[in-house]
Amino acid sequence: MTQVFRFAADLKNIFFADPTLVRVYAKQPVFSEALNYGTDFTSLTRVLRIFLAGLQLSIIGSMSLITLLDASLAYGHVALLDHASFSLEEHERVGLIGRNGAGKSSLLKILCGQERPDDGLLHMQQGLRVAYVPQEPLLEPEHTIFEAVQLGLGPVLQLIDDLTHSRGDLNALQSRIEALDGWNWEQRISETLHRLHLDPQARIAALSGGNRKRVALAQALVSHPDVLLLDEPTNHLDLDSIAWLEELLLSYKGSIVTISHDRAFLDRIATRMVELDRGHLSSYPGNFAQYQTLKEEQLAQEAVIQAKADKLLAQEEVWIRKGVEARRTRAQGRINRLMVLRETRAQRREAVAVCAWTWPAVRPAGKSWPIWTVSTNASPARTARPV
Repeated sequence: MTQVFRFAADLKNIFFADPTLVRVYAKQPVFSEALNYGTDFTSLTRVLRIFLAGLQLSIIGSMSLITLLDASLAYGHVALLDHASFSLEEHERVGLIGRNGAGKSSLLKILCGQERPDDGLLHMQQGLRVAYVPQEPLLEPEHTIFEAVQLGLGPVLQLIDDLTHSRGDLNALQSRIEALDGWNWEQRISETLHRLHLDPQARIAALSGGNRKRVALAQALVSHPDVLLLDEPTNHLDLDSIAWLEELLLSYKGSIVTISHDRAFLDRIATRMVELDRGHLSSYPGNFAQYQTLKEEQLAQEAVIQAKADKLLAQEEVWIRKGVEARRTRAQGRINRLMVLRETRAQRREAVAVCAWTWPAVRPAGKSWPIWTVSTNASPARTARPV
């Protein structure tokens, strides 16, 4: 793997040193694919996929905060990620949506490093700080809020402890602590708690679900992360708390990826929507309302394409049943095309339940979940670009 990245980096340097090579090699299919950020390499061998993904990361990956390429993840026979790709840019607020059990939480854990994909490449900018807030935060009931939030600065406090007890290179430890603004850790916690309206001396055991969620957010924010990953952040929050959270995220300077079933929340904070469907990721610019419009247009286009394909298949089936001299070159080519049409039709998963979002006139206090309805529109085809 190291050799793959090294070779890809050398190739990138050659390209940049002589721009004419880019124009020459871009005409070759394999390099044209590599330079097209996000091309799907599933038809290639695994070794070649890894090389081309490494080439993409070397040439373009450094532009994004996080880049996930050609990732696969499966539990048993269920593929949660099927050669999926994703990228996160600076100052983006991405809403991640999909059916329950589609793998959204697993994707978030991969992006923060808690889990690893079965295959694929994950690249983060050097020194990137990522904080993850799970759907149900695990907090010690006997801790005070101050003690719970302090755990968010665990790495910084460990550096201070190492320096205090003269463990390791003292100069390097000092420089690292200063770079992380570690000496002001108590002030950072106090400021964060004040911002989130939390009592530092209150016990976790006495908190409501909404305040526990606030403590988990404080634990993440106190480390000053560049990327904030949130799994259902509006759960257990009432309307006032959701409005407060929206303002907090809108003023946040870093990038955000959030899983949510709350349409009003996504309409307010999202700058891009990413849908996870049957292992594949599709990207839509804008908030949830814009996603709905684009999705309807996409489904309409796909319905036309699939209808034409079905009509052609029906015609070819009629032709093959009339009998054909298979030895003729033209006839054999037509038979081969029929085989491809049959295989494509068999692989198409029709009538996949697509979650529709229906909303009551007033969202009940403390409830962020929509009323679910189900339609049988075909789900969109996989995207070939990282999203």
